Amino acid sequence: MIIVQFTGGLGNQLAQYGLYSEYKARGFKTYADLSWYGDAQPKTKGVDTRKLELPLLGLSVDRCPSMYEYYGKEGGINRYIRRLLVGPTYFEKDYKFTPELLEVKKGSVMGGCFLGEQYMPNSEAIVRETIKFTNTDTPYINEMREKIESANSVSIHMRLGDYLNLSDLYGNICTPAYYQRAVELIKEKVENPTFFLFSNDVKAAAEQLGIDNIVPVEGNTGDKSYLDMYLMSKCKHNIIANSTFSWWGAWLNDNKDKTVCCPTTLLNGYDNGSVYCKDWIRIKGD
Repeated sequence: MIIVQFTGGLGNQLAQYGLYSEYKARGFKTYADLSWYGDAQPKTKGVDTRKLELPLLGLSVDRCPSMYEYYGKEGGINRYIRRLLVGPTYFEKDYKFTPELLEVKKGSVMGGCFLGEQYMPNSEAIVRETIKFTNTDTPYINEMREKIESANSVSIHMRLGDYLNLSDLYGNICTPAYYQRAVELIKEKVENPTFFLFSNDVKAAAEQLGIDNIVPVEGNTGDKSYLDMYLMSKCKHNIIANSTFSWWGAWLNDNKDKTVCCPTTLLNGYDNGSVYCKDWIRIKGD
């Protein structure tokens, strides 16, 4: 038995789903521990409470028996039972690809995001085929999709909001210089590009970018925020933030000739540029 711990927002959930699917593809009895989503979820000031959003993408997982769940158990009894009956606990190291996790045959896998194609050598095609965005047939989404598909579209994702409250971890990576360099590179490679702006604060993001020929994508907030990922994936090219959310938007883009611009790292203090795909173009923010 292998249990994968799910935590965080949709981008993290998808990454964890990728590793979960890899274990499944290798024939292991694999379960998901979803106990983080509930009253036990750690509360951080200025950071939104997360919900399990995989069903919005048509995804389901086999939930582990409650006796093995990690969060929300008093006294640590269930954690002891978990170690005794399930097996060792394995952690991702420094939020970057940890090869040892692909050797796990029994135990709990937690403490990480598990972002990157390296975690899906046998399950990449399965993950791509399984993801089905729901509720995409609305007037606004149809209108934006038509605009995106009829242009040399480039998504720009600028993560503000809660990232501003966690600047020590996320700040000064995707700087104005990063976006300026990425836009200039796109203009060199793409004829007459149209930029589509995605952000949790579109107005502030547009003011920071200060570029022409930009289309703001608005209204996909709260329980509809996953639709931004859907529309990002429909763009022909992508400029992503240091965000698992826009990582998936770019990864799900099936344009064979796409150009993806990404930062050099995901988090301050960690050398984890390995999360980005090899053919993506890394751009410094300083």
